[in-house]
Order: sequence, then structure tokens, then C-alpha cells
Amino acid sequence: MAGAAAMLVLCKEYYEQYLVRASYESPYFTHRTIITFVIQSDEHCHNLLWMNVSYFRQFVEIFKRAGTLEDTIHCKVEEQVSIFLHIVAHNPRVRTIRACPRHSRATISTYFNKVLKAILGMQDFFIKPPTGETPSQIEGNPRWMPYFKNCIGAIDGTYIRAKVSVEEKPSYFCRKHFIAQNILAACDFDLKFTYVLAGWEGSASDSRVLADALTRADKIPLIPGKFYLGDGGYPLLRHFVNQHRKTAYHLNEWRGRRPKTSNELFNHRDSSCRNVIERTFDVLKKRFNILNEELMYNFDKQVNIFLACCCNHNHIRRFMPNDSILEVVDNFLATQFMVQTVEDEDIPQDPPQSRDDVKRAGEKIRNTITTQMWNDFSGRH
Repeated sequence: MAGAAAMLVLCKEYYEQYLVRASYESPYFTHRTIITFVIQSDEHCHNLLWMNVSYFRQFVEIFKRAGTLEDTIHCKVEEQVSIFLHIVAHNPRVRTIRACPRHSRATISTYFNKVLKAILGMQDFFIKPPTGETPSQIEGNPRWMPYFKNCIGAIDGTYIRAKVSVEEKPSYFCRKHFIAQNILAACDFDLKFTYVLAGWEGSASDSRVLADALTRADKIPLIPGKFYLGDGGYPLLRHFVNQHRKTAYHLNEWRGRRPKTSNELFNHRDSSCRNVIERTFDVLKKRFNILNEELMYNFDKQVNIFLACCCNHNHIRRFMPNDSILEVVDNFLATQFMVQTVEDEDIPQDPPQSRDDVKRAGEKIRNTITTQMWNDFSGRH
């Protein structure tokens, strides 16, 4: 009898340990949570997914109509998308909600990857090239119009922390002293990305990344007669206008001070116009906390996650332009007062294609704008 009793105890322990699915605390959502909590109010939905209920439903409907995501027996599309959005918004290490135990980590990973693939498959739907029309933000600003009427956006680079092999770390060690990938992006004046190139090593110069963007198959979109505004790290080209070197430029409007030269006036107004890309990057990083830490994925997936976050950002900007995160970013930037000078040593060697008519065309555009801007300014003062 004692032996039979011991055998029953062992069988019970084996059943409970290996055959019964143990419950655990998960930071992710169940379908019931979505129905009863996530879409219960805009406040709940925004806190968890960084978008309001109607925009979340619109986001889900995009994949349903395209057929890239479908309900499964265990997980509806709404739940699949919410899993992805919650992870990129709050990072798996951040426990922002005490949810019901429903899915294992393997299941969560499966649906995260499924939604990631669906978003990347529709990248052209979310990230659209500029139209070439003069942005309304420029038309309505006398400091920028008509000088930047042919400007279709701004370009800049940013660093996103990366996890790479020990052998690759020196190449990915950026000038800000951490391991990162160097991102090149262009945006319009609605703070939507119009082009994103991710995956370059953190040690790569901005001009080198731009050279790649100009020659690769999925190149940055260029429009005849139009240009982007870039900072001093980029070469002066026909389609890319930067500041005058060795001239102070102001990232915020200065008070009680009159610019002393035409170059200074141009650099200041250029900076105030170009800071749209800085605002876009800041909103992106505040919205998606997963971008602010080293990711525990292979490098290709790290690149894809960044691209997917840009797609999601564009959807939110399209339907929810008055975002509270943008207000936080603008309030922070308003407190910053910086005066910088573009020095020759800050500028990498111009690529070969910029040493001929292309570079002279860029200089002509910038000089024409500078002269016209200074003449108009001097006439009013």
C-alpha cells in the first residue's frame, strides 16, 4: 500500500509540473482584456498602445482588409496587434499591466513576429514619398516663405542602440560612445517619415550613409527642383541644402538680437525649419520605449523593429496629429537654447558625386536663398 501511495504522489507531481499549464504573470493582453479594458476608453487605450480607440481599430482594419493578418482559433487580429503595440510601446521589461494568464511567452513571440512581418510587408503603404508640393507649414510662415518653397522635408541621422557580436562591436561603436546602428531618415512637415534607411554601423559617417541612400535600389526619393534641408554632416548637393560653415546658427529663436550677416540669418532660419526632423525622432523614441534600450534580438530583427515603429508612427501622425507626446517634446525643445557653429572639421569629405555640377547646383540654391532672405530682412529693418 505504501508503494502504491508513493506512486500516486509521484504521478500527481508529474501531472502538475509537466501536464498542467502553470499560470504566470504576463504584461500582455488577452482578448478579454482588449474587450473589457483596452477599448473601454481612449485613456486606457492610449496609455497602453499610444493610440486612441478609433485609431487602434483603424490600424487593425488595415491588416484585415489587406489580408495580412487573420483571426486564429486562439487569438483575434485585435489581440495580435495589441501584443505587438504593447511590446514596442513599453518594452518587455516594463510591467505596465497585470493581465490575465492566457498566452505563453512562445505564443506571444509568435504573434509579435507575425504582426512585425505584416507591417513590414505594407511598409510602402505607411511610409510614402513626398508629393513635391510646397508644405502648408512653409506657405503660412513668412520667415520661410518664399525662401524654402521648394523644400520637401528634412533629413538627419540618429543612433539606435544595437546588440551585435563581439567582433562587430568596434564598427557599431558610435561617436556618442555606445553600440548603435546609424539611421538616416527624411520627414515632411507633418512629422511623418518619407524615407528610412536603417542598419548602418554606428561608426559610419552621415555622408557615407547618404551616399548609400542615393545609390541603392530603394533610394531616397528625389524630385527635380526640390530639396531637403540637412545639417552640417551632409554634403551640399542639388537636392540637399545645408548651412554655411563657420557661422553660428541658432536652434531656437533668439530674442533681442539682430543677425549680423546674411549667412547667420540663413543658418538660423534653416535650423528653425529643419528641426522638424529632430522633433520627429524625439516623438518616435518617446512613443516606442523599445528603441531606447539594447534589444535582445538578432540584428536583422532589430532593424525591422525600428522600421515597423516608423510605420506605426506615421499611422498615428496621420490620424492623431494632436498627440500629447508631441506636446511634451515641443515643451522640452522650447527650453533648450543652443548656439552651434558648423566648422570645416565637422564636415566629412564630400563624396565624389558632389564635387562637380551637383555641388555647384547646391551652392547656387543656398546662395540665392541667402541673398533674397537678407535683402528682404534688411529692407524691413
